[in-house]
Amino acid sequence: MTLRGLRGKITMMAAAKTINSSVSKVSRLERAESPPELRDVLALAASYRVDAETQAELEHLTRRAREPEWFQHHYQDCTPQWLRRLFGLESQAIDLMAYESSVVSGLLQTEEYAREVIRTGLHHCDEEEVERRVQMRLERQNRVFGQPEPPRATFLMDESVLRRRAGSAQVMAEQMRQLLRLSDLPHVSIRFVLEDSAIAANAASAGSGSMTHLKFGAGGPPEMVYLEGYEEASYRTKEDDLERHVQLLLRLSAEAAASRAKSRQMLEEAIKRFSA
Repeated sequence: MTLRGLRGKITMMAAAKTINSSVSKVSRLERAESPPELRDVLALAASYRVDAETQAELEHLTRRAREPEWFQHHYQDCTPQWLRRLFGLESQAIDLMAYESSVVSGLLQTEEYAREVIRTGLHHCDEEEVERRVQMRLERQNRVFGQPEPPRATFLMDESVLRRRAGSAQVMAEQMRQLLRLSDLPHVSIRFVLEDSAIAANAASAGSGSMTHLKFGAGGPPEMVYLEGYEEASYRTKEDDLERHVQLLLRLSAEAAASRAKSRQMLEEAIKRFSA
């Protein structure tokens, strides 16, 4: 159940007139890009002639959407603006597929690996901020995978991640062991995109250093893709070019990534290399 789905054949212009606003505001509400006002949601629900049960659920979801996100209490000042929407939505996803070209995905990083990545990143941090960002990353992981029903998750990472150092050999060996442990979980798939893949090269040339596709259950937001390049980040929905990026992820998975078994073997070899 989404506002877009409930709108049906009613035009955005007609919906905008219902709440005495603009078409762009209706679009933002449907894409969950701005906190909804309860009066707007109830007015739209009445206009769409939804039943009492649906209206009550919409009211509940609206009140929940306006509650502060988990990171706003302790990590507001060290959470980049472009990441806040992702952090607020990823724990609600039922299906997640992510691609990383240069580092281990943030949701899979060990504490020490995360510390090294943050410390040596483009954003300069003093040691106090480094520690707060590390703790924020660990809490983010727990909120996604520590819940009773975590999302089905597929992580695709470039093969080079297995060799690119972030800290000492000991830090790298433990990170590889962490990936091996996580790959045993029934709802997690970890696979490596082979370096000689033309598809991976195309993804890199398009500036797609990081891509995350999120799908939600009934009553949740519409599916979306989060893109993070070297100097910018953006969100794509059905009204943008979501499908193009979803297809790229699927092609990386089907045509460029090693199997789960082969990826486990690659991890075991990396562990031996960093433990020597």
